[in-house]
Amino acid sequence: MNESSISTKVNTVLDWVGPIPAGLALAIGIDTYRDGGSVGWPIAGALMVLSSLWPIYRGLRTRKGKDTGAPESESEAVG
Repeated sequence: MNESSISTKVNTVLDWVGPIPAGLALAIGIDTYRDGGSVGWPIAGALMVLSSLWPIYRGLRTRKGKDTGAPESESEAVG
């Protein structure tokens, strides 16, 4: 199944835009914690940042052809 060029570009842009609101949430969570809030806020912000970076990592590996989602065969793992 081939994706169109526009669809691929839109997906890539959305993957790279995702960490911006997650980073803002982390900054607000840290600020809230410093003002006496729960430690859960910065932890939640950090989890959001990590989860927003995951699609970027997967996309880069897929574009480089290193990750097809299938497990490696024994001959590839040895060599």
